[in-house]
Amino acid sequence: MFPEFKRDGQKGLDMPAMSKKQKKHLQELSDRCYELEMSAALNRLYDDFIKWKNEKIDAWDLNESVHQHHDGTARSLYNFYEVLRNPQNAVARGVVKGIIQMDDIQKDCHPFVERLIEYYKQQKESTAT
Repeated sequence: MFPEFKRDGQKGLDMPAMSKKQKKHLQELSDRCYELEMSAALNRLYDDFIKWKNEKIDAWDLNESVHQHHDGTARSLYNFYEVLRNPQNAVARGVVKGIIQMDDIQKDCHPFVERLIEYYKQQKESTAT
C-alpha cells in the first residue's frame, strides 16, 4: 500500500533513522494538519447550523449533518491521525491536499516524506480519472 523502507536487511528503500528532533517536527506538522482538516470540517458543519438558525433546513436535517460529521468525517480523521499515528504519512498527505506546503517541512525531514508525497500524488491522479 505505502512505499516500503528498508530496516535491518529487509526489502525496500534504505532510510536513515530519524532523530528525535525530526520526529518531533513531523509530529507537530501532523498535528497541525489534523487541526486544519478538523477545522474545515467543523466550518462545514457550522454552515448547517447557520442554515438551521435561518430556517433554511429543519432540525432533522441539522441532526443528520451532525451525525454524518461525527460518524463520517470526524471518525475518519481520528482514525487517520490518531489510530494510525504515522506523522510522515500525515505530513505527505497534507502536502498533496494543500493543507501544508513543502516549505513548512524542515529540509532534513524531506527524505522521510518525499516518496510518500509521490504515492499520494499518484493516488490523487488515479481517483481523478
